Amino acid sequence: MTRIFRSTRKFDKQFKRLDSKNSKQAEKAIELFISDPSHPSLRYKKIQGTDNFFEISVNMSVRIIIEVTSKENDLINTLYIIGTHDDVFPPK
Repeated sequence: MTRIFRSTRKFDKQFKRLDSKNSKQAEKAIELFISDPSHPSLRYKKIQGTDNFFEISVNMSVRIIIEVTSKENDLINTLYIIGTHDDVFPPK
């Protein structure tokens, strides 16, 4: 199965708004996710109550939400949103 990576426009806009430190850490996390999604530092896990949304940790405060779907022989990983934990998981 081929892994495909893409991002949403919303993700791209949010990424551009990150400060320099978080931007560099996010780039590093994305590169690591592409090469080794099971790396423990990413804390890759399924989001409860969803079928195909997962999160990875950039650092202690920033998260990336990824939608994982399959189409034919491809596993499509869409970088969906990025932000602080409270941004991506608003309090109820």
